[in-house]
Amino acid sequence: MINLAIISAPIEIPESFGEELAAVIAAKVLQKVGESIKAEDLPPYPTKKQVKQILRIGEERINEWIIEGLPQIPFGKETRFDRDDIKRFLNTKKI
Repeated sequence: MINLAIISAPIEIPESFGEELAAVIAAKVLQKVGESIKAEDLPPYPTKKQVKQILRIGEERINEWIIEGLPQIPFGKETRFDRDDIKRFLNTKKI
């Protein structure tokens, strides 16, 4: 049987460590979100269907965004969006 001794030693962590750690985590989260949101892959004036496919969202989500103020462009019988409007709208969603 192996007997392992437990040694405890105090560790001092600077107060700024928590803030630095939070900043690093926030940057990583934003990077991952940016990678998953493919707004750059959208055509300049995508249809509702293209937005849903490229951003991998459903009908309910895009309808929520429209209610929340995502600008639409009436284009004949379909609705189109401005890619830059989508990017601006998504930037307002950042935490």
